[in-house]
Amino acid sequence: MKTKQLIYKTMGAVMIAAAMLLGSSSAFAQVKIGSNPTSINAANNLEVEASTAGRKTSIDKTTGKVTIADGSQGVDKVLTSDANGVATWVSPPVQDSPVMFSVYNIGNQVSGYLAIDKVNFGGKYFDKNVNFDLTNDNFTIPANAAGIYEFTTTYASLNTGNYVKGVYVGIYVNNVLSRYISVANSPAGAGVGGSGATLIPLNVGDVVDMRWIPSLGSASESLTFFSYNLNVALISR
Repeated sequence: MKTKQLIYKTMGAVMIAAAMLLGSSSAFAQVKIGSNPTSINAANNLEVEASTAGRKTSIDKTTGKVTIADGSQGVDKVLTSDANGVATWVSPPVQDSPVMFSVYNIGNQVSGYLAIDKVNFGGKYFDKNVNFDLTNDNFTIPANAAGIYEFTTTYASLNTGNYVKGVYVGIYVNNVLSRYISVANSPAGAGVGGSGATLIPLNVGDVVDMRWIPSLGSASESLTFFSYNLNVALISR
């Protein structure tokens, strides 16, 4: 008899609990925390509202998307944090390269057998922040401009000399060859021309220039470059 009473009591408790859960399901479909706890947007599952009007974090019950409105939000802003993890909406920094120039030759430049000659530039198509030094034919990486730099060049020599010609074009950093930007050659009786591009990581204070390194057979041979340029831009910090 006691066993039956215990079963009845247990079943009754379960039924009461189930009835309470079903009866209150609509009440627990949305949760509001903070100010105005009895008022919640019908589209949201959850809202956490600050005492300052209009500032709250919410979760849309259909899309699951989170909205964080703290007064700093705006179109195309990104969420960042300080050292303590406090989040704020901020506008992303403008991608604006401090180093960007294009230089070219004025007149010819001769480079001979076994030479390593700094390329002599005479003019500028543009130089955004006046970084390139036409007197010394180089440029120095300014403060806050360390990063990955893109270099591109094109060049051509005169059709002089009945001998095979070749040239390596190197980018030098602090007077040391960093890498070749281009290599070209030509048969006897023709000029040599080429182009190339490369990426180089550079640090603040680095001094950079471009140099001709001819590939010739004897001291009587040379290359006369009549057209060439160098284009440089910081593309990533």
